[in-house]
Amino acid sequence: MFETPAGRRPVENFFDGIPASFRALVLGDVALVAEHGRQAPVSVKAINGPHNRGLFEIRTGGYRTFYYVVGGVMWILHGCKKQDQAAEIEVARERIEKVR
Repeated sequence: MFETPAGRRPVENFFDGIPASFRALVLGDVALVAEHGRQAPVSVKAINGPHNRGLFEIRTGGYRTFYYVVGGVMWILHGCKKQDQAAEIEVARERIEKVR
């Protein structure tokens, strides 16, 4: 999972704030994608746009988990409730630059 230079783990904090029943579903979907990639039996969508190459979202109900794979490692970059997708994608895109 993404970690800031100061050692904070915003994605983990987001997951911790989700009600337990939804957290189990979200983390289960993330685990399936980690194991099976885009072939996992969950909703995975590539984020379109020239600046979003390699950025994907896992859709679990009203929650979104953004991830990026580099060097065979799956980086969970950002988690959010489905709301303002453009702002949430921008946060994930900024974090890609830090894990490349």
